[in-house]
Amino acid sequence: MAKKAKKSSGKKSAPKTSKKSAAKKSPAKKNPAKKSSGASGGGMFKVSTGSGASPMELGQQLVALFNQGKADAWIAKIWAPTIESIEGVGMNMGWRGTKAVNAKNSEWMKTHVVHGARAEGPFVGSTGFAVKFTMDVEDTTNGQRMSMEEVGVYTVVKGRIAREEFMYHCGG
Repeated sequence: MAKKAKKSSGKKSAPKTSKKSAAKKSPAKKNPAKKSSGASGGGMFKVSTGSGASPMELGQQLVALFNQGKADAWIAKIWAPTIESIEGVGMNMGWRGTKAVNAKNSEWMKTHVVHGARAEGPFVGSTGFAVKFTMDVEDTTNGQRMSMEEVGVYTVVKGRIAREEFMYHCGG
């Protein structure tokens, strides 16, 4: 038996497409905060320091302990075991690990007397914080006393300070 031919109305119908192929052809709306295009493509992306204490919490602890004269107390509490400490202009040196950073700090304390010190901040960002330090310091190797200003910039990873870099005021 022969099939009846479908009667044409004279109008051409659009080709049928499946839902899958239609989805491929139409641009999908994207949530820019969900997907990072990173360094390769630009665009907006979500920033996080991971789990643990936030940059604000760590910055507040550091400033409070420093201003109470308990600067050494923050080391065990808020430094990552692989802490990096970078000293700025004039030194351009770095130390890695709590043992090395403690040795650097001890060496500095052997040759300096701190007559007064104050921390201001924290100035908080997405991945860390900064603190302004003002110190009245005497260098025991030459007897010179000076007022010293520096900014410590701290990077936070998983609730710990992973990196600190000190930037000095150089006149002006």
